[in-house]
Parts: sequence; C-alpha cells; structure tokens
Amino acid sequence: MALDFQEKRKVRKVIYSRLTLFVLLVAVILLARATYRIYATEEVSATDYASVLAEYDGLKQRQAVLGSEVSRLGTPVGQDEEIRDKFSVAKPGEAVVVVVGATASAASLAPTSTSLWQKFLHLFK
Repeated sequence: MALDFQEKRKVRKVIYSRLTLFVLLVAVILLARATYRIYATEEVSATDYASVLAEYDGLKQRQAVLGSEVSRLGTPVGQDEEIRDKFSVAKPGEAVVVVVGATASAASLAPTSTSLWQKFLHLFK
C-alpha cells in the first residue's frame, strides 16, 4: 500500500516538526547523561576493585606469614626462641650477655672551639 504524495507530506511534516525534533533532542541528552553516569560509576568500581584486590593479596601474604609464625611457635624450640628474644632470659646454667653500643671516641669528646659568630648563628638553628 503506497502512500500518496499528500499523506507522505503530512508524515514528513509531523516527523520534521520543531516539537518532534526538540523531544528527540531531549531524549538523546537524557540518554547521554545516563550513559555518562554509568561510565563514571564503572570507573570508580574498577579502581575500587583494583585496590580491594591488592589489599586481598596483601592479606593473603600476611596470613601465610602469620601461619608459619604460629606453626613455629607451636614447637618447643620456637617458644624457647621467642621467650629468649622478648625477655632476655636464659636457662639455668646459661648466662645472658648484653652487648652495649660502642662508646664515643676521645676525639669526638674533645671540646671544639667555635667563634662568636658561629655561636650567634647556632641560636637561630
């Protein structure tokens, strides 16, 4: 069924009217805005996912380290080592040796002569 010339003209007049074009423009703007919001949400979700994944990997590594530490502390040798490290104790018949840092050399203990100008500048440091 072919439309005659007059009917085609009426259809074109309705389709190309300013009101129809305005409604279509508003619809396109609303769709573009909704698409942009979804895109922005996806970007935030992707960055959050990456940070959560990195945190998860770190926690898995920490769990492995803590698991090995717990298994080490489950043995008598591990318990003995930990007590010796934390409390500096020894078994009966053993001695505890405490190593103190080296003392300052005599050269560094000698008084240095400073000028009056250096003393004045030292006040502002």
